[in-house]
Amino acid sequence: MEKNILIYTMIGLIWTIFMEVYTTRNLEPPYNKPWNTPERLSHLILWPVNLAVFLYYLFNPGNDE
Repeated sequence: MEKNILIYTMIGLIWTIFMEVYTTRNLEPPYNKPWNTPERLSHLILWPVNLAVFLYYLFNPGNDE
């Protein structure tokens, strides 16, 4: 059980670091600001949902009109 929690947390930490670096480098102002603690914690805990949404919109971009 403890091993599963550790693996879940490690994947979430890697995802959170990637997503913060990606958004602060690739988004235009005012969206490219560093994250605050609640944003980091929400991505760390809910990383499967956030990753699924990210991948969905990465491979199925909407109509930008």
